[in-house]
Amino acid sequence: MTTCGTVTKSMLLLAVVVALTGQGSAVTQKVYECCTTVSRKHITETIVDYMVQERNPPCVNAIRFQTESGLSYCCKHNEPWVLRKIRQLRATKRAALASGPSLL
Repeated sequence: MTTCGTVTKSMLLLAVVVALTGQGSAVTQKVYECCTTVSRKHITETIVDYMVQERNPPCVNAIRFQTESGLSYCCKHNEPWVLRKIRQLRATKRAALASGPSLL
């Protein structure tokens, strides 16, 4: 016959294992949110924003472009078309800030 103490200990052990497993998967998921490889291919979708990612293994130097459809692309940071696109996005942001929000 199983005692109440044995069942309680088993449940406590199970709770600890589940908690530790959950923490491990969150850490693993965080690592994969960075670019570990880059592409040189030109993106044909409409790009709406970008982020500079610096090398921090396993992450690599990259520009992460966000598209209108919500997809994210990891691109080589020194490709000529990438640098042109960054300049274009910066100019668009400056123009939007300069015009300012309407008070009406």
